[in-house]
Amino acid sequence: MNVQATFARESSQPRTYPVDDSSADVKSVVKHGLGMGDADPKADAKQDGFTTSMPKKSVLVRRKSRQEEQVATESFIKNMAGATSVRKHLKDDSSDLHLQNKFNKQEFFTSLVYETLPPVILSPLFAVFMEGPERAYHLVNHRLFLPVDKSYQKDNPGLIVFWWIVFIPILHLVQFSVWSCFFYSSDLGIDIWEGILAFFTFVCRNMILSIKYAYYSDEELEGAHQTRKLIGAGWRFPLEHQGLVEEELKLAQELIDVHLGAPSFKLENVEAAQFLRNFDCHEDFKADNGHNEDDEVSAAFIVHQFVRKCFGNEIPFGFNAKIANFAPLVTALIPNLLRLSSGQWAFGETHWQKSVHAGLFVSRFFFFAQLFLFGYIAVHDFMRRKHTMKLLGRMTTFPGVRLDEFLTRKESKGEKKDAEIAKVKEKEKAKKELEAKKKGTDINSSEKVYAAPDDPKKDDNPADPAALEEGDLPPIRSMQTSLDSPDISGLRVYIDLREGANAFSWVLARRAVKAFGSGYYSRIQAYIGVLFLWSVFAMISLNGLFWSSQKHSVNTIYYLCIVVFTITVCVLTAVGEATKLQEMVTLHRMILKNEIFAIDQTLSDNALHEENVKKGLRSATKKFAPSLDERLNNDDGMKGPPSSTISMKGPPAQLPLLSPFRKNTPKPQTFQELTDTSLKLEHSKRVLKTADDLIGYQEEIHMPVNVMGVHATNGVYNTTIGILLTLAVLAVEGFSSGGLKYDAQGWATYEQF
Repeated sequence: MNVQATFARESSQPRTYPVDDSSADVKSVVKHGLGMGDADPKADAKQDGFTTSMPKKSVLVRRKSRQEEQVATESFIKNMAGATSVRKHLKDDSSDLHLQNKFNKQEFFTSLVYETLPPVILSPLFAVFMEGPERAYHLVNHRLFLPVDKSYQKDNPGLIVFWWIVFIPILHLVQFSVWSCFFYSSDLGIDIWEGILAFFTFVCRNMILSIKYAYYSDEELEGAHQTRKLIGAGWRFPLEHQGLVEEELKLAQELIDVHLGAPSFKLENVEAAQFLRNFDCHEDFKADNGHNEDDEVSAAFIVHQFVRKCFGNEIPFGFNAKIANFAPLVTALIPNLLRLSSGQWAFGETHWQKSVHAGLFVSRFFFFAQLFLFGYIAVHDFMRRKHTMKLLGRMTTFPGVRLDEFLTRKESKGEKKDAEIAKVKEKEKAKKELEAKKKGTDINSSEKVYAAPDDPKKDDNPADPAALEEGDLPPIRSMQTSLDSPDISGLRVYIDLREGANAFSWVLARRAVKAFGSGYYSRIQAYIGVLFLWSVFAMISLNGLFWSSQKHSVNTIYYLCIVVFTITVCVLTAVGEATKLQEMVTLHRMILKNEIFAIDQTLSDNALHEENVKKGLRSATKKFAPSLDERLNNDDGMKGPPSSTISMKGPPAQLPLLSPFRKNTPKPQTFQELTDTSLKLEHSKRVLKTADDLIGYQEEIHMPVNVMGVHATNGVYNTTIGILLTLAVLAVEGFSSGGLKYDAQGWATYEQF
């Protein structure tokens, strides 16, 4: 069964429409540079009753930078301080910027009712009651409660067919089986606790879907026509959805009120800076913003490449992924296999029993597959964020980050296609060379070459590329080939935080990475809480069975223990990764504190050198400035060198070893140069100290990494294990003290019976 198709319901962001090309003032440029547009959900719709027109493709971004707008932003980009107050520049237009979404309790409970009620009948009726006919029509088609309009699924026309043939019958079969267990368990010979666990699994799955809608913005909730942004497929493979990463990165800049196009990093390696400035990348995130120096790259470029590299990685098919793929099927078959091993029919004898057992099996497999998938998407997201933060930290410590560790191709799908074309052309060329060697001829002498003429005066009109055959065109050079070339094998990106501009840009870049994908980030933290809730409920149910002497089947006990163990592994893995992500805050703050400590020592050394220079000046003045008696008795008026020249005694002042300047920079030897150096270091120290305070407050007090609603620390990990182990010990005590035994068919019997 194709479980992935169920995640097509994860629609999210509204479409953004093209903006007017005539806008060229600073406000509009900042607005468009952040990825804002004149969003009008009704602009692309044709309102014929309840019918709508959807785009043919799932396109998330329609925001293009223009050269005339970049010229208009010159004053804004040169002012780096303005990059932290975008709303101040926009003024009245700042109302269009997005704010951090908060959990909407009303939307959560409303969506939970929508998802729990049977589709086709009750869910659409409840939607009409809550939203009204017109809004309900859009809702039931978007959320597939009653999918009848194909225009809502033009990008995936087969989804509606799958929904009607597979998913909707499954939902009705599951609910029929659950309610049959509740009311006719004794007649069917089915353990009622199987129905209870299946129903609670169904509720947890609905809670996860409702959490998604609870974190929607008002614009997303009110948008009648929305493009697809899949949490199941899209957030697992973001680069496979064109514009998804760029859309979220622009949204992150809006949330923290910054513009990453203005600040730049001054690199130690000029050759690496030149390569990055010429690197082919997204037009809105270029290293050369038109105003930085030759050894500088924009913070927008660095963040964009880091995010694409880390978030573009697919979920590795390791131990956790194997659990997520195989555990649902294995655990779903456990009750049926145990029933078969005890001499019973795996799915019952009568048609009623077979229908109920089939519904329970489908619910165990189908809904647990979704829970596991969402859980390991959360684990993978924590790992990607941790990797991105590691790259940000490594670029500030020598020797830095290698270029091939974070650079990515411009367009994932397009570059893959170009690479395939290049491989085909290389194979064809190798084949021609082999044939030429056999014939004893030179392949280059018989091939047409499309290249610029050596002398432009002789041929001002080179051949038209369209007139040439495909084989005559030069092979397309893929970006991956350029990244693997030996010319850049030793290039690294290293920034010195003792340069005030670097520290400022690094803090803004770090905040943008932290805010990247904030909507998804908030959801995955809640998803882990739902999985932990299921584990706690299952363990409480196990204690209830043992301590209250409830009638149950041993099949339910085995199934419950295995599933609790599997989900607990997922939860603990997620908590561990979240804790490691929070620990990156301490590591980054330690980097800043080390820089501040080194600057303090450098300033102290410079102060001593300044005193030595002052003493040298005073001694020179005292030696060559004669007293009044000497001047009266001396016809020449003064001894010593001319007054315009001052000679200094003692060795010249030198910079300490912990100097923020590069080795090619001349060492200051005069009082003025030492003073200038100290002023620069004082400026860098203030920026670093403010950055340390800002990171500490925002990420340790205001918005730390949360999981299950609490701060992600080692205490959360220990508490999670402690709660589940305590419930497990109580269950074992209840089992041993209750005189519990099981008959040949696996049903529980007690001594008091």
